[in-house]
Amino acid sequence: MRGSVALLLLAGLALCANAQNAIRGLNPDLAAHYSGAGGKFTCISGGKTIPFKQVNDDYCDCADGSDEPGTAACHNGRFYCRNLGHEPKLLAAAFVDDGVCDCCDGSDEVKGKCSNTCLQASAAHRESLKSNIAQYEQALATKADFISQARAFKQKLQTKAATIDQDYAAAQAEVERLKAEVSRLEAEESVQRAAEEAQRAADQAAQEQAAAAAAEHQELNAGSDGHAERTLQEEGQQASEEREETPEERGRRIASQWTNDPEAAGVPSSQEHVNEGQGEGEEHEHHGDYSHQDQHDHEDGDGEYHEPRPDRDEQEALSEWEDFMVFVGIVQEWGARWWHTLKTVFQKGIRDEVLAHRERQRQRVQEASSNQGNQETRGRRRQRQARAVDSPTPKPARRQRSRPATASSQPAAARIADASTPLGEVRAKLYDAEATLREAERDKERIATYLYGNLDFGPEDIFLALADQCFTSSQTRWTYEACIFKHAVQREGYSNSVTVGRWSGFSSDYKTMLFTGGDECWNVGPRSFTVAMSCGNENVLSDGEEPATCAYSAKFTSPALCNDEELIGLRNQLANLEAFEREVAEKIAKDEL
Repeated sequence: MRGSVALLLLAGLALCANAQNAIRGLNPDLAAHYSGAGGKFTCISGGKTIPFKQVNDDYCDCADGSDEPGTAACHNGRFYCRNLGHEPKLLAAAFVDDGVCDCCDGSDEVKGKCSNTCLQASAAHRESLKSNIAQYEQALATKADFISQARAFKQKLQTKAATIDQDYAAAQAEVERLKAEVSRLEAEESVQRAAEEAQRAADQAAQEQAAAAAAEHQELNAGSDGHAERTLQEEGQQASEEREETPEERGRRIASQWTNDPEAAGVPSSQEHVNEGQGEGEEHEHHGDYSHQDQHDHEDGDGEYHEPRPDRDEQEALSEWEDFMVFVGIVQEWGARWWHTLKTVFQKGIRDEVLAHRERQRQRVQEASSNQGNQETRGRRRQRQARAVDSPTPKPARRQRSRPATASSQPAAARIADASTPLGEVRAKLYDAEATLREAERDKERIATYLYGNLDFGPEDIFLALADQCFTSSQTRWTYEACIFKHAVQREGYSNSVTVGRWSGFSSDYKTMLFTGGDECWNVGPRSFTVAMSCGNENVLSDGEEPATCAYSAKFTSPALCNDEELIGLRNQLANLEAFEREVAEKIAKDEL
């Protein structure tokens, strides 16, 4: 039975081959219409029958041109190039016998005009097949890596899921601890800087006062006013006669003279006791003696006033310099006491105020962060809907105002440049702790999405290897971005993006990615994005476009879409081509003989 069927098939093929060989330009698929039964030919489109001898007589009898497959008589005719040894080809009838070799076997021109180049063309096709096979093998190797990466990624998430809550809480506590430590050190540093500034100001004031006192002292020694100088000398001599002054008392006395503050000099306790024992009359008597003595010191026998001449110049100059140095020491002592008082005020008052201010700032930041999600849901949604109402094509959203840089948004190098100081060291630790906390937050999101999100990741979870990845396709005006398992957006230049869809899933055959529920489009509804997937050596998104209003599409190639069956098919094509080339080479050699 099987043998009979095989014989019938061979006979049919032989008839078709004979008809094809006898009729020039005949397509083997149409050979059954050219059997010549009864010496008649019926036009393929029907309606007309002509003698079979009128086929290929260079006159068009059939409206469909089927009676002239091997000539240029019919404008709508088709010439079939067998191209033995290469790929067959259909040629428009107008190119038949036009003097140009269009078929690699030369059958479209008169015999002998064109040489047979089909084997050379076949060789190029063979090399192309080999290259495709090599690329496909590499793509399958990459696909195997994807499967391994997906398994490792899932295993990693499962391991982290067991301790993610504890890890996140520990990271958060460490960040809060270091923030408090930074605030404390910053407050202490502020206090220290303020105290140092106060000390510098006190030192500068003391230096300025000392310089002014020295200048005044030089003027006194230069002496245009001899009376004042003599008075100072006599008062000093009288005081030394009554009792020996201590350095502190001497400094206070000089300070009272230079600052015009009588209370600055003070009164020794022993002198106070003496004054208390004296009567009011004695006090007037002393004042009278001083006035009388002062009058005699400045008048001669004629009653004229004369300027006194200084005595013991060297001793007086030495005494004045000692007084000056004692005064400087007292000023420095006052400055030190004032600095200590200021430091105490800062430590007890301003430090607490600084810490309280930082705590209020931290609470405001936390409140803003907690409200950000609701603001995004309500505010931005209304903005997008308003933009969508204006036009079905997306428009760039208004650029938001830039926010001031926070400690976490500033470059790390700028924030830890002073890591050699205690504050810098803690800031560096805080930077690392914040990075650890951000990573823990991302891990929580990944676990919720990829482990407990009930998503389809394809055969052997292979598309899990593409998690957290986005792919872009840049066209003349628009740029499309697809983030698998998340969303797809469209951008115009560098403007804000418009969401054209959110992840919906794969088609049943995993040949298409679907993004639905995008931003609203006026008079259409939510935007959508469809991505056709195919095998490729690399993950590439291309050909992004908007074929319909607010319905977008693109193409995506990936090794994840390659399979072993296609590789087997390519290898079979190569084997068949090589075998066919050998047969054709033998036939051509026989024909030439």
